[in-house]
Amino acid sequence: MKPLNIDKTGCSNTSSNCVVWQGPDIECINLCKGDSITEVVYKMALELCKLMDTFDLKNYDLKCFSTGVCQPQDFKDFINILINKVCLIQTCTNCGDACNPCPTPPSTPVIPGGDPNPIIPIDEAFYFYNDLGDQVTVLALTDYTTLIGHTVGNQIADIQALQASVVSLDARVTTLESTPAPTFTLPDVILPTGPTPLVTAVQTTAAELAQLTTATGTPDAIYTNIGKGNPAVGSSRSFSTGGLVSSLPGFSTSVTNQALAVGNMLVQLNDMAIGLRNLIDAYIPSICNAIDISMNVIYSNSALTLTFYFTGSPFSPDFVNTIPPGTPFTISDGFGNTATTTIDTIANQNNPSGTVFSIASTLLNPSATFTITGNAGYTSLSTGSQCQRLLNDTITNIAVCPALSLTPTATTIAFSFITDPATRTYTINLYTLASPIPISSQTVVSTVVQTIAASFIGLTSLTGYRVNIDVDISGIVTQCPLTTVTTL
Repeated sequence: MKPLNIDKTGCSNTSSNCVVWQGPDIECINLCKGDSITEVVYKMALELCKLMDTFDLKNYDLKCFSTGVCQPQDFKDFINILINKVCLIQTCTNCGDACNPCPTPPSTPVIPGGDPNPIIPIDEAFYFYNDLGDQVTVLALTDYTTLIGHTVGNQIADIQALQASVVSLDARVTTLESTPAPTFTLPDVILPTGPTPLVTAVQTTAAELAQLTTATGTPDAIYTNIGKGNPAVGSSRSFSTGGLVSSLPGFSTSVTNQALAVGNMLVQLNDMAIGLRNLIDAYIPSICNAIDISMNVIYSNSALTLTFYFTGSPFSPDFVNTIPPGTPFTISDGFGNTATTTIDTIANQNNPSGTVFSIASTLLNPSATFTITGNAGYTSLSTGSQCQRLLNDTITNIAVCPALSLTPTATTIAFSFITDPATRTYTINLYTLASPIPISSQTVVSTVVQTIAASFIGLTSLTGYRVNIDVDISGIVTQCPLTTVTTL
């Protein structure tokens, strides 16, 4: 709110909204300590308006004063008339005035109408509830007069208290307006790079903390992964010493944070490295170091064959297969199905044609991803030493895109293609030349070799479109190239 005196010379422009009442609570006008001066003056003004309305003679029916009594000009005259009437009722003497002569009344007053203390309706401002909870809207004349007198007295006292409060508040506002506004400067903090503004330091700290959380994970994620460790690992045997893992230097039996968990992993890795080196030195003859062989497997999902290729330095004539037929290989499809085949890796090393294995007669899912493992064993004829090599490979089954034939008319595009002899989900998509999102798609699931033929209809004549096929094999989708075609 803009102060009214903001443009006056010599006046401070502090808003009354910024000054608060520090006096006690005044319940009768709902005034509380801490209210702004704006609220205090507003509440006082409301109470003053109520008083002015109460004292406005236009709100009272004064027809009974129309005979022999001067009409009151203000509320003071009205109260005096009521007092004179009460005196008359109570058999007073000399209660008249120049406007309303009042001779000494008889011992028993005679009032027109017969009732010396009539019951009259009271103004709504004086309504109240009695002890029985009933709202009182009428009173005897004397009770009404007494009630008015007490109310007026209380109102006068309240007004005087409010006037005193306004004087006090005015002095406080003047003091506040003349007091300069306080200022505060944020201090610098000392970092390794030197003094740095506090805001800059906080922003830098927050950014680095966010990067650290991204790199290490949230505290919940860290504690969750700490819990994945085997709590009984300390009771297992050490690879290097033969004793318990818990007896290894630096091993913590109680892991409560990431640092201890990483420390235990490093202790166990070092233990396994030493144990593995001891095992190699003790059980693997140095002659085995001369063996050089690796395996690569190629899958043809149209021919349903796996072709094994073995490469490396040629074997010494001194080596033969430990198992005469050769190395047994296990092929797993991830669905619980397996198949085995035995291959002489020595005889087939560096064979450019490879060794072919058909999965057509096996239980393997032709659409799956295959894992091939074999533990090749070789024996030296001269020393009798036995050497082993673990050969493995993984085949991610990626579909071969079928040849797509398209035949347009003015409003349609017919398509056809031949499926593979295995389970595939084919989705044929129709695009406009400009949109990267298909405007229409058709899906077909096939498990055998067959011709799929269908059409896209309701197209626009002389308009270019693009068509492609997505091939889904066990959740792995191959998106085939787009072919452009124009309607006639």
